[in-house]
Amino acid sequence: MILFNAEEDEKTYMNSSERVKAAIHFNSPDKVPIMNFGKANSDVVPLISEPSKDWKPGHAEDEIGLFPYYEASFEWDPPEWAQDPKYENWKKLPREEIDEWGCIWDRIGTGLTMGHPGRPSLTDWSNLDKYLERHTPDPEDKSRYSTFIKFTESLRGKKYLMAFLQPCAPFMVAANMRGFKNFLIDHRRNPDKVKFLLAHLTEYFVKNMKSWLKYGGHPDGFIMFEDLGTQDNPFMNPKVFEKFYEPVYRTLYETAHELKCEFHHHCCGKIDKIIPYLMEWGLDALELDSPRMTGYPNLKPFRGKLMMWGCVNIQTIYPLGTPEECEREVWYMMRNLGTPEGGYGAFFYPDPLTIKVPKENIKAFKKGLRKYGNYSNIPSNWWSDPVEKE
Repeated sequence: MILFNAEEDEKTYMNSSERVKAAIHFNSPDKVPIMNFGKANSDVVPLISEPSKDWKPGHAEDEIGLFPYYEASFEWDPPEWAQDPKYENWKKLPREEIDEWGCIWDRIGTGLTMGHPGRPSLTDWSNLDKYLERHTPDPEDKSRYSTFIKFTESLRGKKYLMAFLQPCAPFMVAANMRGFKNFLIDHRRNPDKVKFLLAHLTEYFVKNMKSWLKYGGHPDGFIMFEDLGTQDNPFMNPKVFEKFYEPVYRTLYETAHELKCEFHHHCCGKIDKIIPYLMEWGLDALELDSPRMTGYPNLKPFRGKLMMWGCVNIQTIYPLGTPEECEREVWYMMRNLGTPEGGYGAFFYPDPLTIKVPKENIKAFKKGLRKYGNYSNIPSNWWSDPVEKE
């Protein structure tokens, strides 16, 4: 029986930025890096671009009833219809929101949850040019970056600064425009339109990434958020995925590397069949809210080759398990996703209240990291002990 020191070793040999980079590149971090946005224990600090001050959601005739899709400090100039007293507390009401890309979102009340994509906004491909002319944000608007650049200035070189590509990655933005089912069908019926739209979105995000450095943000890495699979498989055949998305992801990953940054990719779904493509195109780190959705046996081939951020499985163990099970899941993630040289990072789901995670389970996640996440406390033979199958 292998014993661990349950108390965290107070000696810290690396700062947060060094720790994350060591985990990504398998250069022996002192302990598991933590991504816990807005919390003091987080090694990662987000850089979030803000909407243009010229953005006027809800003012156009076809946007009546649509509220702005944004959570932070955007100051909305409400149109006349939104000044009705019944909308005084609109952020607490069920509502439709519109983002800068013209995509419609369904929201229920407050909270950090993104909400859900709503009805399609690009219903006819023949309107694509006019749609993009109207709804493409300006990625080189300096005001988008100023707030977070100023806020994180004193943290450079200390915390790992991670710039968000918002609100979603190219696949999800396009799917939100067209409607999810329509967009999947478009890959066969309208392949040229799909490629054109994806190229347009890719160009935007490349300029977005470069603007962070142009205006002095100096991120250490970039992250984009999207889902690419169901509970059982990727959304599309891997060869179809390669055909349409290699130009997208390879370009984004390589742009990050040209800027001396790493690229992190959040993805839900059972995606083991497409991970080899992401790795080949240059991905540095994969973030999984639910590692067990893909499954530890299916993630095993990538262990030691790709850094993986993982949360205690948000579909089952985190909201429904006992504190003891949550603590033990850190052991499973360390052994299945990490190596003695690094490769695993702890991701704390940013809105545990929405998925009804008990406070005791969040504390257990942290306790598990103190127990299993300090490399100096891990016996060398632990890494060779067998891991039971799921």
